[in-house]
Amino acid sequence: MKLHLLRHAKTNPHSPTGLDFDRELLPRGHEQIAELKNFLKEHPIDPKIILCSSAMRTRQSLAEFQGLWPSASIRYIDDLYLASKQEILSEICALQTSDEMLVVGHNEGLSELAMNLARPRHLLKTCGFISIEFPFESSAFISQDTGSILAMFRVL
Repeated sequence: MKLHLLRHAKTNPHSPTGLDFDRELLPRGHEQIAELKNFLKEHPIDPKIILCSSAMRTRQSLAEFQGLWPSASIRYIDDLYLASKQEILSEICALQTSDEMLVVGHNEGLSELAMNLARPRHLLKTCGFISIEFPFESSAFISQDTGSILAMFRVL
C-alpha cells in the first residue's frame, strides 16, 4: 500500500479573521504548488482517498491538485488541523484500506509522522511531499519504520 504526505504550501502569517485556521496561501505558495506539480509529472501518484485538514491553507493547497486525481474520494477532517503524528496515524489506520492515500496537513505532526514511518528522516517544509510504500495490504498495519520512501519533494 502507498501513503503520500503533503504539507500545505506557503501561507500568509495572518488571516483576515485573525484566526490561524483561516490563513490563506501566498503567491509563493502557488509557485511552490506549480513546482510540485512538475515533480509529480515525473513521479505520478494515484490516490483513491485524500484526507485533508479542513483549514483554509490545506484546502487551498489541495484545490490546485484536484484535477490530477478526479476520481479520488476527499474527506475534509477538522481533527487533522494541527494534529499530532499519532492523531494523523490513527485517522489513516482507522480506514483499514488498501487504497493509495494522500494526507494533506500541517507541521509538526505531519513531519513527525513522515520521520516515524520511514528512513531516512525527512522534514516537510512548506509544500513538502513524501511518498511511502508499505509491505502490507491494509493501512491498519502502518507503524513505525515499516515504510520505504519512494519519492520526496522539497522546495528550495
